[in-house]
Amino acid sequence: MEQKQFPQNPYGQKPMPQNNAPQNPMQYPQHPQKPGQPVSFPPQQNPKGKQPKKNKKFIILGIFAGIGLLIGSLVFLQVNKYAKSMTIISLPGAPVIDDSGKQAVNPTEESLGTLQPDIDSELDMSQLGAEKGQSWDGSTRITCLAMGMDYRDWEAGEKYSRTDSMMLLTYDPITKYAGMLSIPRDLWVSIPNHGYGRINTAYFLGEAEHLPGGGPQLATDTVELLLGVDIQYYAVISFEGFVDFIDSIDKLAINVKEGITVDPIGPGNTVTLLPGVQDLDGKTALAYARFRYSEGGDFERAQRQQDVLYALYEQMVWQLPKMLMKSDQLYASLSKALITNLTFEDMMKIAWTVVDLKPYQIIKSVIAPPYQVEYGKTADGTQQILIPIPDKIREARDVIFSTSIAASPVTVSEDRASLIKAEGARITLINGSSNPDILDRTIAYLQSFGITIVNTGQGANSAYNSLEINSGKPFTAKFLTELMAIPTGAITMNYIPNNGVDLVLTITDAWAANNPM
Repeated sequence: MEQKQFPQNPYGQKPMPQNNAPQNPMQYPQHPQKPGQPVSFPPQQNPKGKQPKKNKKFIILGIFAGIGLLIGSLVFLQVNKYAKSMTIISLPGAPVIDDSGKQAVNPTEESLGTLQPDIDSELDMSQLGAEKGQSWDGSTRITCLAMGMDYRDWEAGEKYSRTDSMMLLTYDPITKYAGMLSIPRDLWVSIPNHGYGRINTAYFLGEAEHLPGGGPQLATDTVELLLGVDIQYYAVISFEGFVDFIDSIDKLAINVKEGITVDPIGPGNTVTLLPGVQDLDGKTALAYARFRYSEGGDFERAQRQQDVLYALYEQMVWQLPKMLMKSDQLYASLSKALITNLTFEDMMKIAWTVVDLKPYQIIKSVIAPPYQVEYGKTADGTQQILIPIPDKIREARDVIFSTSIAASPVTVSEDRASLIKAEGARITLINGSSNPDILDRTIAYLQSFGITIVNTGQGANSAYNSLEINSGKPFTAKFLTELMAIPTGAITMNYIPNNGVDLVLTITDAWAANNPM
């Protein structure tokens, strides 16, 4: 089959994308049926080495609902319509990968029943969020669970589906920080009134049993129990809506870290994506975000989804004038795909609030091994699951919810140098310029502000200085971003705790030619 290749593209004037960070692969067996429960789960199968069938295995990424909620309504401010006609389509999924080589933990039946994380910390969540069922007042933290369904259930003729993707989105209008937390579908949790099971079955049970609020409500209740936070809103989006929406805003600029071959919807259209910046249409962006046959498996895919989400945000802000001129088209592509308990009025409020978010104000985290979960099996040894590590899951939650991390650097009146020194950020400085002397001069200059350089290195030159943020050091990150005129697309948000380096700063000829030293 002939493969078409997307050549590397320069950044040009479009927003520059974020990088991806790989994790680890894993295998996903089928979910056990709840004892005594008449509902039967559809099978989950993935023979070793099996690749996704072309034109069959689609995944709809619920995370993209978040961008429709947080930003999409900007383009509809001039449209006097309401979202009463929103419907949900059968949503796609993709096969899972085999990871038989992983060493698994084999808990007993008794221990599996006590694995629910006891989330309890000094962080008081009760005062952070808006009340459920009420219109957002614009001043309290807002939290939304974005979901996508597993297309394999629909393909098999099942009436009800499991979730394939889950991402918790939160925004605090006081501190002006947002957070994204990706939740793996095979996490073994307590489902309210249903015992223990994979988190991806909560939606299925809510729909199959016709519970109040259906699948969205039971899935939301399950995540609330897992994380110990209030979730006011939920949203689901179809793959068709995502594809149409991307095409309507003229593609996404994505920085592909490693070359991969993806299979978009439709026959004979395999695409090889080379490393570097690519302009992807809707189908290709969806295929890229749902691709899981890489070293990091589902967890690397979750990080790609977050990168695509932010690229979508940047593209919409960048093209806002053009989008306002075709608001009817954009409204049609969004409203046919979404189901949510957010009102149209609230979507507009959120959109206006988050439009000026910067990369350092968006904290991203993925619940993944080895930090927050470990590989395990059910008591009978037939099914592989992810066992939560309660303390580490609490830390991942606190990363995106903690108000101490989200203290706005621009609202404080204290001396900036004192704040930077108090943060104690550990920085690796990479010299990507052609000037060998600039490294030592920059070290001395940054140290005058109380900044600690723990490592140095040599890197490739580029048109822009860049910054990688491994942990929350907002004062230092903002200072460096402003000092070196680092564009938003050259700021990469990672979550790599306890690795000894908080920020990785790369200086180029742009800094060598224009600096205050």
